[in-house]
Amino acid sequence: MTPVVIYPSRLRVGLLFAGSALFVAGGVWLLRNPIRGDEAMGWLIGWASIVFLGAVALFALSRLVSRKPAITIDRSGITDNASGLSAGFIPWSDIADAQVIRFQQQKFLGVSLRNPKDYLAKASPLKRTLMKANSSLVGFVINIPQISLPVPLEELLGHIERFRRAEP
Repeated sequence: MTPVVIYPSRLRVGLLFAGSALFVAGGVWLLRNPIRGDEAMGWLIGWASIVFLGAVALFALSRLVSRKPAITIDRSGITDNASGLSAGFIPWSDIADAQVIRFQQQKFLGVSLRNPKDYLAKASPLKRTLMKANSSLVGFVINIPQISLPVPLEELLGHIERFRRAEP
């Protein structure tokens, strides 16, 4: 079977970069022009937008300059590089199930692992914390977002099911 290689949508990633950069600029503006009477809230929102959306902007920028595939599906398994919380290579033997899910008007492909603790143990402390939070919110440690992919998640799920059926 021919491997399925999906590159990130440059348009979607570019829009993600532009949007997050605008929010970073808004955070800087809030720090320079505090809200009268509630400076602490302006400071908190300003720094939160700079830190969180700055990280999103850096990730999007790295995806714009990188030619690395977002997703590769082959006879060995799935290689996930689609988000800042990507799992990397996941062999078929570690995958219990996959399904398309919605959370707060966003679509994700949730990948159910037989040994999620092994993947959490390999992650950095920050990434581990965020992956655990994702798991508690949507039930999956591995979540592949639709936002950066040029193909529907249902198509991606179809490829996964086809390769899993063909697994030796």
